[in-house]
Amino acid sequence: MANFLQIEEFLKVKQIPHQIVDLGGEVFTVDQVKKTGVEEDEIVKTLVIKTNNNFIALVVRGCDRLDFKKVRRLFGPSTALRVNCELAKADEVEKVCGVPVGAVCPILLGVPLYFDRRVMNLTHVNIGSGDLTKGLEMKLSDLLAAVGKYQVEDLVI
Repeated sequence: MANFLQIEEFLKVKQIPHQIVDLGGEVFTVDQVKKTGVEEDEIVKTLVIKTNNNFIALVVRGCDRLDFKKVRRLFGPSTALRVNCELAKADEVEKVCGVPVGAVCPILLGVPLYFDRRVMNLTHVNIGSGDLTKGLEMKLSDLLAAVGKYQVEDLVI
């Protein structure tokens, strides 16, 4: 769990190339990010999911919708028991990530991280930065180096 200053310091120390994007005010949604001039095809969102009292983060393209059936199959038991799987509530996101919904950054997050396979086709990404007024822009390869441990799965409709 990290805020903007911690994430920026980490990127500088690790010498990971990135650009800070001024969003011109607090931005909470992909549509609001698009209105700031960020390339729509590069927007990537980090969603925090609660599965049976555990939290995970799913990184998907901004234009994609999560497929909860796929997510349940991925994280559910192999028995007939149904896994509880839902978006974390705003207060849970704040508690787990230390930042509000809309500002979640996959870097230094501290929960298991899963990238949708479609994100892997991108060259450049624009992600949350830990601050609702700023975004981070970088090459996907640099983002993957920054997050370290992650899995790639099919997560969207």
